Amino acid sequence: MRTLLFDIDGTLLRTNNGGRGAMQTALEQEFDLCPARVDIPFCGRTDREILTQLLVINQLAANSENRRRLQNRYLAVLPDVLHQRGGEILPGVVELLGQLADDSRVCVSVMTGNLQEGAARKLDHFGLRHYFRWIVGGDEDSHRDDLARRAKEVIRKHSGDEATERVTVIGDTPADIRCGHAIGAQSIGVCTGRYDRASLEAEKPLLVLDDLSDIAAVYPVLVSI
Repeated sequence: MRTLLFDIDGTLLRTNNGGRGAMQTALEQEFDLCPARVDIPFCGRTDREILTQLLVINQLAANSENRRRLQNRYLAVLPDVLHQRGGEILPGVVELLGQLADDSRVCVSVMTGNLQEGAARKLDHFGLRHYFRWIVGGDEDSHRDDLARRAKEVIRKHSGDEATERVTVIGDTPADIRCGHAIGAQSIGVCTGRYDRASLEAEKPLLVLDDLSDIAAVYPVLVSI
């Protein structure tokens, strides 16, 4: 069985900066900031790293208590912000996941920099959560490569040692591709996020796709590599 590890934002769906908006709202509500600063890169990073850096640039102590407060408030406001921002499921995603869900050759799961509960809420909002066996989120890791290593241990726990040798990472950032390399996985880039084809190809993935809409071409690659 091959395990497919999908990223969320920019790969499966677009939230119109819902995550950033929810972080800003959480900072303002929890720490009485007006306005809160959120002018740091989010793409390809884990929420643990993002939480820490947001505390720092807002001149708050980046300790475990403040991270916990910000995280809890973020998760509380995220559903409302997602509703306000709108967003969309990206081309081909529903059709592809629907076919993969019925294929015993693959285990379809999520590896994302989002907090695990934040990832679940985003997937729930767009009606996609039921397609995925499990979610590994960025709760514990400040670096994407460490997130991938933890995902590999989850695969080992669920499916055994042999399954860790048959893993494919699908994502829209160079960090997704690099973390796949870090665990010896195949990586596939999709140009539906903020990075262009050249930026993704520079990381030497197995292939780069414009999006996931060409099911006839994409599906055989995912189940056979």
